[in-house]
Amino acid sequence: APPPPDFLLYLDMKLEDQLKRKGIVLGEGTNVRLTLILEIKDERNGSWPLGMRHNLDLAARTMQQKDGIGIGDGIVGLYNMGNTCYLNSSIQCLSHTPILRDYFTTKAYLNDINAENPLGQQGRLAQVSAVLVNELWKRHGQSSPIPAPKNVIAPGSYNPVLAPALTPKSFKDAIGKFNEHFSGNEQHDAQELLAFLLGGLSEDLNRIHDKPYIEAPDSDGRPDKELADIWWSNHLKREMSIIVALFTGQYKSLLACRTCGYESARFEPFSFLTVPLPEDEQVSVQLVFYPLANTDERQKYTVRVKHDGTLFDVLVSLAKILYSDRHEDFGAAEDEGIGKKDSNEENDDASNAAEEDDTMQEVYSDMAKNMAIVRMKESYVLNIVPNNWSLAKMQNRETGELDVIHIYELDPLPKTEDSLTAEQAGKYPIAATEDSDAVPSTASETGEDSEAASQEMKDEQPPEPVAAEIKTSYLAIAQRKLELGARPFLHPYAQCLFGVPLLVRVADLEGYTGRDLYDLVSERVEKYVPKAIHSILRRGASLASDEEMASDADGGSPGRIRKPRGRQHRKQIMSAMEEASAGTMPRYGFRLRLASRDGRRCALCPWYENCIGCHVPDDDSPTIVSCGDSLTIDWHLALDLQTEGFGAKVADASLPTPGQRSNVANDMLAGVKKHKTCTSGKNKYGYGGCITLEECLDAF
Repeated sequence: APPPPDFLLYLDMKLEDQLKRKGIVLGEGTNVRLTLILEIKDERNGSWPLGMRHNLDLAARTMQQKDGIGIGDGIVGLYNMGNTCYLNSSIQCLSHTPILRDYFTTKAYLNDINAENPLGQQGRLAQVSAVLVNELWKRHGQSSPIPAPKNVIAPGSYNPVLAPALTPKSFKDAIGKFNEHFSGNEQHDAQELLAFLLGGLSEDLNRIHDKPYIEAPDSDGRPDKELADIWWSNHLKREMSIIVALFTGQYKSLLACRTCGYESARFEPFSFLTVPLPEDEQVSVQLVFYPLANTDERQKYTVRVKHDGTLFDVLVSLAKILYSDRHEDFGAAEDEGIGKKDSNEENDDASNAAEEDDTMQEVYSDMAKNMAIVRMKESYVLNIVPNNWSLAKMQNRETGELDVIHIYELDPLPKTEDSLTAEQAGKYPIAATEDSDAVPSTASETGEDSEAASQEMKDEQPPEPVAAEIKTSYLAIAQRKLELGARPFLHPYAQCLFGVPLLVRVADLEGYTGRDLYDLVSERVEKYVPKAIHSILRRGASLASDEEMASDADGGSPGRIRKPRGRQHRKQIMSAMEEASAGTMPRYGFRLRLASRDGRRCALCPWYENCIGCHVPDDDSPTIVSCGDSLTIDWHLALDLQTEGFGAKVADASLPTPGQRSNVANDMLAGVKKHKTCTSGKNKYGYGGCITLEECLDAF
């Protein structure tokens, strides 16, 4: 058999494996004689003893094509040796830099090792780095060098990867010897390690052995491009390596004299640029909106407001979204009927843009004034939060994050201008006084008398218009039903909170009767109860009040009886009484009672009287309810059985268990639909997901 041809041997592979790839078998009975030649490069002229100076990159590619020796896919993990995550992440970043990877895997770095550089590690850092990169990119049992196509997955999710892993212990020990700061298994900064690695590799692979001294040139009025080329050329005379080619840039620094105005520019090289994360001036606020109309459902929104904003800013941002949603269909239909505009119309639109913005801001502010932010507990409203509060006051004290904000839409207040239309013809355009009729009309005056009358009116004009005051009242209303107590004390059953609470704003509550209050509550609670009760609530409006039906049952005179009633004549209700949750079916299927915020006891009676809430009569007498009272809707037991518990979970606030905390966020948000603002997933730059490098550079 002819002797095998000459070929190169690789130091990082076993001799037997390389011979097997060439089809050469050693052992007894074989007549194969091998001669190993070790060549040492002449450092003076760079020549080889045999005059065979091959391109290592070309040799590696030729060997890969002929013998099938290639690199793997690089998907190799690194085991954590204590707190060495900083090391693993830095190695993976450098390993997956394509040009640097090829530089080490093709052994091209052997031509650039500078063992004489006193600032480096005599090439040892480059050697251990090359060994590690080759270990990461060699085939670990892969059958094909072509990686399998990856499946497209949704953002934020991942697929498990079955990949090999290795422990970079030798590399870690070498780094600890080169720099004692990285010895041991303590946590360090990844940027510090990268700075050491790139600096050390640049010195170990620096092709410049004797670094000349070069004075930094001044700008002297030269253009930036010319001056930058001079600075870069001078830098390459001292530093020329693969690290400089891949990881070095220039930044311009300008120094100006305040006296003479002279400017000196410098283009200094850099390998690391510390860029800030883009600061978001706004914060995302999650909220749940409780609309007023029965046709609208609760929805969860996400609005953006400034960090130092107030809760009123949150309401205005929500008002913009609501206005846009409610007028979307109307605006689309209006746009279909609009044709092309001429230049004059476009100019008019541009001139009126500022006025329209101011008008819309007033609209949003008016909508925000008909909303209220509350502190929500499980199934009841704790209190109303002032609109001038800052967002910082709504943060969770334990986590520091903003909790979900609950916002109720309130009944709009009647406009005061409607009641003053008749007085606008009097002395003052908005407010009228008692002697306004005695002032003659300005239309009947002429000449000097008219001017004198006008001056007199200006002198007597009040500084601010005085409108008729409308007294508003707020009522917090919760729902209760009869449940078996977990730890009965006086009675086995107790009234327990459940479902969605209500917040009602009433104008002129003093003029309300018990019947009016029941009508209002039944209208507001309809959307939060099962559909099986809707027919009872709607039929109750046409029925007589509870007091009238009781009067008719007792043989009293028919008709509505209006008699004065106050809180001193209130009726106490105990848990053992039939009227608590049973007895005659009320007009709307529920009874209103004055109770505490959490619904555990009566709001008026002392605790030792065991009153669950004084009864609010359903009659034509003035209601005993006042502004700020908490009411409970105590549903009849028959409706509770008909709807199988109203399909709601009983609140833990009524029957607390030791060591158990109610999850308001989960219970109160169950079944709440999410608005499209909750799924936009965009930051202030309009991009979704993570912050990109371009965004950081823009901030820099």
